[in-house]
Amino acid sequence: MELKPVRGMRDFLPELARKKQFIEDTCRLVFERYGFEPLDTPIVENLELLTKKGSTGADIENEIYSFEDKSKRKLGLRFDLTVPLARVVASTKELAMPFKRYQIGKVYRYDNPQAKRYREFTQADVDIIGVSSVLAEVELIALSYDVMKMLGIKAKMIISSRAVLENIALACSVKKGQINDCFRIIDKADKFGWSEVEKELKAKGIRTEILDVIKRNDLKYAKELMEANGLSTSCIERINELFRYLSMQDLGDFAELNLSLARGLDYYTDIVMEIKSDEGPSIGGGGRYDTLIAQYGNRNIPATGISFGVDRILDTIEAKLPAKSKTKIFVAAINKDVLGEALKIAQKIRGLAINAEFDLMQRNISKNLDYANKKGIPYVAIVGPKEIQEKKFKLKDMNSGKEILISFDELNKLKEIISN
Repeated sequence: MELKPVRGMRDFLPELARKKQFIEDTCRLVFERYGFEPLDTPIVENLELLTKKGSTGADIENEIYSFEDKSKRKLGLRFDLTVPLARVVASTKELAMPFKRYQIGKVYRYDNPQAKRYREFTQADVDIIGVSSVLAEVELIALSYDVMKMLGIKAKMIISSRAVLENIALACSVKKGQINDCFRIIDKADKFGWSEVEKELKAKGIRTEILDVIKRNDLKYAKELMEANGLSTSCIERINELFRYLSMQDLGDFAELNLSLARGLDYYTDIVMEIKSDEGPSIGGGGRYDTLIAQYGNRNIPATGISFGVDRILDTIEAKLPAKSKTKIFVAAINKDVLGEALKIAQKIRGLAINAEFDLMQRNISKNLDYANKKGIPYVAIVGPKEIQEKKFKLKDMNSGKEILISFDELNKLKEIISN
């Protein structure tokens, strides 16, 4: 019997799980600081919902984990947290707008496993529903900057616009029916290079003149091209407005225009974003999806959001993250005679909101000290018969080796000692 996790999935043992939790807790802290509320949705969704035209893309649709349940219903594991959100919004009319939600959860894609790429991975999503103004994107970018800062990651927010790209494509004689394929191919430029992109476009019969415009990365030139072809330039004004607001918030250095960014999902309609760390990989991304919610209901509701790849962040900065146990005190009894008193002390310490672990294996002190040391627990409370008679116990600092006596009526001192 195979005891390893399923290919593309992994176990998180305590040290790694603590680091992952630290990233999730940091995201949650920043999300709530900006007024976002939590939402939780099922991992399993109806397959029809996940594969509805305009909600995925050919590549993603092929990566969905799908199956039939015992009632012959066709189901699938969610591939992101945005499509389930769109279902919730489309089916829940009483939501106050703007609806600002966050969700941290696992998603699944039957992708080719490779370095920093898994089939089961965790996303931390924030979305703003009901706001058509670029102020929504401004808030998401400011929030992203704060997440990166709190995690100690040097990164850039790469910004583009599907609306701008679509008009560039039309101006370069790309057929409307080829646009989504064109964008999916262009989005690979950063990974495979422009020559490979050009080769793929030609193989699909898509005109390659668009590449010259995108490589120039010049909104002024793109605007002139659109005007010359009788196309609307409101999408250019919109992205310029976004950069003006970012500059006002001193986020101009964090944000950077790159028209080769298209994002792989078909539901994006306008501004798209990607967080790229200075160490190389993309660790988050998102964009505006103003037509997605209407796919599942009769209401046109504007929406935009961004997703942080928790696993990608973990793999990028794991060595820098705190690995210590959250347990602050390990309580150990010298012998069975003082076991009951030691249990009481452990409970009183927990009552002070201090994380405490108790010696359940009744080992000798030497082994308990080794155990606490291996787990990175900074203090050990040693409870012995002599100390109990004096209504005290020893507190050993595992870093310095120093021991002090703490009396039962001075337990509050522990907070001060631990905080120092």
